[in-house]
Amino acid sequence: MRILFFCLMLPLVLLIFDVDIDLNSVPTILGVLVGIAGAIFTIMSIWVAFLYPNVLKTLRGENLVNADFSAGGEDTTRLKQIVSVIIQSALVMIFSVLALLAAASLDAFSYKVRWFIQAGVQFLVVYLCCVQVSALASTVVINYSFIDILEKHRKKRAKDHDA
Repeated sequence: MRILFFCLMLPLVLLIFDVDIDLNSVPTILGVLVGIAGAIFTIMSIWVAFLYPNVLKTLRGENLVNADFSAGGEDTTRLKQIVSVIIQSALVMIFSVLALLAAASLDAFSYKVRWFIQAGVQFLVVYLCCVQVSALASTVVINYSFIDILEKHRKKRAKDHDA
C-alpha cells in the first residue's frame, strides 16, 4: 500500500515543475498500460485459479494438501500479494478508460476547464504508469519467491532422500 502513495511523488513533481506530457501520446501510453494490466491480471488470476483452488477447503479443515493459509502463513501472504496485484491492474484498466474519455472530450470545454482536465489526465497517466510498474515488479517478485520456495523444497527432498 505504501508503494501506491510513493507513486504519487512523480506526478506531483511533474505538476509542481510544470512538466507536460504531449496529449497526443496519452492514448498510446494508456493503450500500453491497459495491455500490460490485462496481461498481469490474466497471469495473476491463473495463479489464484490453479495454485490456490483449495483455500476454502483448507480454511474448513477439509484439505489434504499441505498449504499454510493461516493468518500469518506464507501461502496467505502470497495470496494477498497476488490479489493486491490483480486489484491494482484492474484499477489501472478502469482509470485508463476514464482518462481516455476525459482526453477525448477536451474540445467540448472552455479553456480553463480544458486546462484542469489536461492536468488531471497528465497526473493520472503518470500515476498509472508508476502503479503499473509496481504491479510488474510485484509479479516478478512473487514468481521469483515461488521458484525460490520450490528450489528449497527440492533441495530438502533430495537431502531427505539421500539420508
